[in-house]
Amino acid sequence: NGAKLIITQERKQYPVSVIYVENVKIALGLLGKMHKGNTKVIGVTGSYGKTTVKDMIALVLQEKFSVCATNSNDNNEIGVAKTLLSIKNHDYCVVEMGMRGLGEIEWLSYISQPQIAAITNCGYAHIGRLGSKENIFKAKTEILFHTKEYAVLPNEESFRLIPNGAYKKIFVGEKNKPQIVYKNENKICFEIDGITIDINSVYEHDVENATFAYTVGRICGIEKNLIKVGLEKWSKSDDRGKLLEINRVKIINDCYNASYESMVSAIRTLASFSSRGYKTVAVLGNMMELGEDTARLHFNIGELCKKLKISELFTCGEYGKFYLDGYEGGIKFESVFDMIDEIKKRSKGSFVFLIKASNSENYGRILSELREENDK
Repeated sequence: NGAKLIITQERKQYPVSVIYVENVKIALGLLGKMHKGNTKVIGVTGSYGKTTVKDMIALVLQEKFSVCATNSNDNNEIGVAKTLLSIKNHDYCVVEMGMRGLGEIEWLSYISQPQIAAITNCGYAHIGRLGSKENIFKAKTEILFHTKEYAVLPNEESFRLIPNGAYKKIFVGEKNKPQIVYKNENKICFEIDGITIDINSVYEHDVENATFAYTVGRICGIEKNLIKVGLEKWSKSDDRGKLLEINRVKIINDCYNASYESMVSAIRTLASFSSRGYKTVAVLGNMMELGEDTARLHFNIGELCKKLKISELFTCGEYGKFYLDGYEGGIKFESVFDMIDEIKKRSKGSFVFLIKASNSENYGRILSELREENDK
């Protein structure tokens, strides 16, 4: 394909120049570190919300600076290296950092060398792999190992106990706590630091995400009115909590992923539609990688649905029975397609559906099927 050079750990002969390395992922990361030059990096990690915060920060910074950022959620050791290699004399690069085990974010922090690090939260995501919330916290805070100037952190006791480093700790909402002014089916308006900002979301937790971006913007010297402009350009991607209307049915499409904490927030948002005269249906798939907490956390979500008077609960998959135990009712289907037929039966009423599951459950098929039906 025209490559002039190959970097590889495979000891083969090639008809072009070759650099042989012991580990090509490490080599790629070191190339990214070398390539970034004087561009300032803002690193973002957390158990949930990191893609949203990354996107919001990038939009805010673009009001004043040249910016590049992680594409989608390409946040592993290959994706972060690719992001660093995409820098072309930008003022800032916003880098999302994910992990599935200890030591991974420390490496991403080393190759990125962030001026500013933002940790959105610490929840149960990947607890099945890491074994405890303490280990998750340890893994997420590895981003601070190579942070140079500021650590933007949740205003929580566990983060306050982090030892001081070369960076200054700033706790989001400590001095400028956002206040929700109003919310409707499409927007939430909140006030912070004397200005009001409208964000295109049905989820209240996106106000906290926006506050992270607001805080980073102020650190970078961006005026409040420009931060407002940047945040009001943001909108959710289709499968991360966007409110859709298909065949006269309202659907909160959140089928990209499902951590426990984001599931709680989504259920609370769904419940808020009851006061507007809608019947609410939670269509829930498995939450993955929860280890020994799997049964308990799925049960808790079912119990929350009952407490908040969600009208119906649909589920399928291995862990669906735990939702139903907590809800003390609901329907467990054999397949996603059986669930689709049941959803179609409610297409003529005033229903709001929340469709949420871990990405591997492929609940996106529900939306595809409903859209095809709508196009007929």
